[in-house]
Amino acid sequence: MSQVRARFSYARVFLYLILSVVSFLCVFPFIWMVLGMTLNPNEVVKGTLIPGDQFLVNWGKATGPYNLLLFGFNSLFIAVVTVVLGVTVNAMAAYGFDKFHSRAREWLFGVFLLTLIMPQIAVILPLFRLISAFGILDTYWAIILPFTMSAFVIFFLRQNFQMFPKEIVEAARVDGAGELRIFTQIALPSMKAGIASAAILMFITQWNSYLWPLITILSDKTKTLPLAMFSMVNAYTVEYGGLMVIITVSLLPVLIVFLAMQKHFVAGLVGSIK
Repeated sequence: MSQVRARFSYARVFLYLILSVVSFLCVFPFIWMVLGMTLNPNEVVKGTLIPGDQFLVNWGKATGPYNLLLFGFNSLFIAVVTVVLGVTVNAMAAYGFDKFHSRAREWLFGVFLLTLIMPQIAVILPLFRLISAFGILDTYWAIILPFTMSAFVIFFLRQNFQMFPKEIVEAARVDGAGELRIFTQIALPSMKAGIASAAILMFITQWNSYLWPLITILSDKTKTLPLAMFSMVNAYTVEYGGLMVIITVSLLPVLIVFLAMQKHFVAGLVGSIK
């Protein structure tokens, strides 16, 4: 019995050791990022892991030529509006694909899924011409509208809606409830975990978007934080200290959103319904 307990304790110690190493490897980039805010570029390149005294200098490099408050507001506004519109549109589409039957439903859904394999660069030129024709270049809507519809989010939410009992929907229809009422008052409240997961995915995707804003944004008034990060890199030098400041500032909202909704995110990924 004592030998079994000893083996069990050794196994637990070994497991905790492995988990500690993996946890450190996951957290180390964040530690290096925070330390990099206090170092000069040469010290960052050398891999110095001791806090320095260059934070105010790096903060000046990041905020001097750039209005981080404005860029942060632009990124947050664009991400939040995209999430609100995207979740609404994609949830309605997912509900329709799951609850309404027709001959063309699966064919049309398959076409939507095929768009997932299409690289973004392949649609940039026609999408740019479309946005330009609408006259909304260098505006928030030029970034928001193309990201509102997401084939992946529709697929993800449809998988969650498939777990919602169809008998409840049919019973509501028999009682005379309209489809909009069934969707908003019966189906949607039961999909909080899936909706939260979709919202987090869309928020992170839009928050980190770089290529499309780079093409459509022409002035500083609508620039986002990823564009400010790229501005710290030039042809000859990289202002690592200022870059670390911008990265840290841009990371905070994502951490807050994820930590606040992580339970719903995990539950949505496994398709749970509460």
